Amino acid sequence: MKKIIKAVCLIGILWGTLIPVYATTTAKNNIFPSYTGVTAQLVGNEINVRNYPSKYGKVLMLANEQELHILGQNDKWYRVSVKGEEGWVSKDFVEVPDDSFIPYSKVLGEEIVDYGKLFIGTPYVWGGNDLRSGVDCSGLTQRVYAGFDIDISRVSYMQAKDGIPVTKSQLQPGDLVFFDTSGVNNGRISHVGIYAGNGQFLHADSTRGVMLSRLSSNYYTRNYVMGSRILHYF
Repeated sequence: MKKIIKAVCLIGILWGTLIPVYATTTAKNNIFPSYTGVTAQLVGNEINVRNYPSKYGKVLMLANEQELHILGQNDKWYRVSVKGEEGWVSKDFVEVPDDSFIPYSKVLGEEIVDYGKLFIGTPYVWGGNDLRSGVDCSGLTQRVYAGFDIDISRVSYMQAKDGIPVTKSQLQPGDLVFFDTSGVNNGRISHVGIYAGNGQFLHADSTRGVMLSRLSSNYYTRNYVMGSRILHYF
């Protein structure tokens, strides 16, 4: 088995192409491929390497034209390793012969949404902070974010000030969405949820508990106030 592994690694070095690296499992006495990345070329100077795949992501470093290691991708960005540090670079500045083998990488916002969905069905409790026994809308958002060591304010109108404003068309999974549910939308925030992608958001409804709703519904379209991106800072 060791000879096989060495041979596979040697072929990969000689070809200079993307290959799987194999590992043994003692329990099943079998081998499974796992993705290890591919080398590509960064084009240009002083290219932003960001902590999040968005122009709002924090700049971790400025990289000049050089080789880098691609670890994953989404529609417009590559997750890369540059000088031993991981970050995201726009695909506009990366030359790679073939990225069809590069797996999709979930970003932090998507992981936050996935975590929040685990609590669908939790009852609504005014002032509640427990993701299993009961939460209110801002308790849900605060506790879900806390699961990723991200500290945000406790009440909805303060949470709106914790991030940077984004338009509805700019919303990405993990962003917060805010509403005025007083009956007359004068922009006074009274409800918050987490944008889940595909026009949906996760929130603690006062009658049905934690659930997914559509932003395009008449009620939430009428009462929508703003979106905010917390992850810009992390």
